[in-house]
Formats: sequence, C-alpha cells, structure tokens
Amino acid sequence: MGDTIKANVFRYDPETDREPYFEKYNVVAEEKTAVLVLLDRIQKEIDPTLSFRSYCCGLQMCRSCLMKINHKKSYACLTLVEPGEDVTIEPLSYPDGHIKDLIVKIKE
Repeated sequence: MGDTIKANVFRYDPETDREPYFEKYNVVAEEKTAVLVLLDRIQKEIDPTLSFRSYCCGLQMCRSCLMKINHKKSYACLTLVEPGEDVTIEPLSYPDGHIKDLIVKIKE
C-alpha cells in the first residue's frame, strides 16, 4: 500500500446542486501522478459521478484539461503531484458557462 494524495475537488451540478462545494478524496499513489490521471482514478475507483474532460493531447493544444490546480491555471495532463501532497482542483471559470463539476464551456 502506498502513500496517498489528498485531492480537494470542485463539485457542482447546476441541475441538482444549490451551490458548488468541494469534495475530498484520498487516492493511493506510489509515485508522482498527473492530475488528469488522478482524476481518472477517482472516477474509476472511488466516485463514478465525478465529471471532467479526460481527453489528453499532451501538447497543451486542445486546452480541454486546462483548470485551476492549487489556485493556478494549469494543464491537468502535465501537472504532477506527489504522494503525501494535497491538491485543490477546480474549473477555470464558473458559473458562466459551467456544465458540471470540472467541465466548463471552452472559450474559443
């Protein structure tokens, strides 16, 4: 059993939630992990209701994984977190164009 990464993830479904909130997840991690991989593990292993764009071009071109990570605009596919760290993950902007959880309308 490895150490954990503590993820504080923004949640909000405008169809069912009155207000946004943060949900805490403890994710077992053996090594540095990209935030996008961390979110994928949360969705597959802990909470299948979590919504985010999981497409990854790895080139910073598609911008689909651009979000606020520890209060800084970052690419989830490139931002690494280490076991033992805490990370806060939230969408870039809301409620303007907010779809659900970490999914927002991408401005062209």
